[in-house]
This record gives sequence, C-alpha cells and structure tokens, in this order.
Amino acid sequence: MSFSVSFRPPAPRSAPAGDPVPPEADEEYETLVMEACEALAEAGDCGFRMGGFGTPEWPVDVAYDLSTLMEQLPALLAGVRAGREVEVDLYSQGLERTLTFHPEGEVVAIRCASRTRWVPEPEWERVPRDELLAMLTGLAADFADGLAAVDSPLAEVSPFREWRERGGPETPRATGAGTG
Repeated sequence: MSFSVSFRPPAPRSAPAGDPVPPEADEEYETLVMEACEALAEAGDCGFRMGGFGTPEWPVDVAYDLSTLMEQLPALLAGVRAGREVEVDLYSQGLERTLTFHPEGEVVAIRCASRTRWVPEPEWERVPRDELLAMLTGLAADFADGLAAVDSPLAEVSPFREWRERGGPETPRATGAGTG
C-alpha cells in the first residue's frame, strides 16, 4: 500500500438558512483553512482519507487532521515542485506522525516517523513525483469544491476560489511557477 491522500467533497446543497458572515479578506491562510475544515466537518457527508506505510486507512478526521494537512499544503507543493526536501507534521493527538518528502529525481521518497506506538511498515515509500503532485493538487481542488458544495462563503476567498477555477493550485507546467 503506497502513500495516498484524498478528500471526497460533500454533495451540493442549497444555501444555508440566514446570511453567512463573509470571512475577513485579510485573514491568514491557516485561519481560513481551520474555518473551512470546520464548515466541511459540520456538513457531515464528506470524507478525508490518508493511508500508507502498511496501514491503508489512518485515523483521520475532517475538522482537525485535514486542517493540519491543508495548512501545510502550499509549502509541501512548493517543496515537491522545487525538488527540495519538505516536512509535514501531522501533530494531532492519536495520529502524531511526521512525513518527510525527499526528492530522488522523478520520484519522491516519503519517510514516515511515528510519535506513537504505531510503527510504519515500511518506514519509506516512493511515489512518482508527477503522481504525488496530481494527488496533492487534486486534494486542493476537491477541498475547494467541497466549500462550494456546502455553499460556504469561504469558497469565494483566495486561494480556494482559484483552486476551484483551476482544478487545484497551479502546476509548473501550466504557468511556470506558483503554489496557488
């Protein structure tokens, strides 16, 4: 079982009762992600999945674990695209894992280090770089689509609006650079 991550957006629904309060335009990305994950978790019919390193389904949830990953997604994408090592800390209680993404040409070696009794087996997995980038940009696009599906005002906030319009954060082939 190779490393994988995905998000299944909720089914589209009609606008919620009452007028939603639009997010502040100057809110930091991390704050927007936390609010977005809370809105998605409240919708209830979406799914976040991570797996690999001998365990096909990690114990993750939308409200906290997805937020933790999405907060670090721009840096992860930038690192993978630039061919430099990058670390993602999945720090939530019970999960407590660190993923280190190490470039090896057209492949990315991913090391999983656990801070719990769970032991990754194997400790290292390799994913083709293009496949990893497609997985991560797909995650971002599905995340943004989920916000639109629950009629969240966050769907119209940058970078989520752009992710929805472009199918995820920009890819180097399409624009030459950028993380969305």
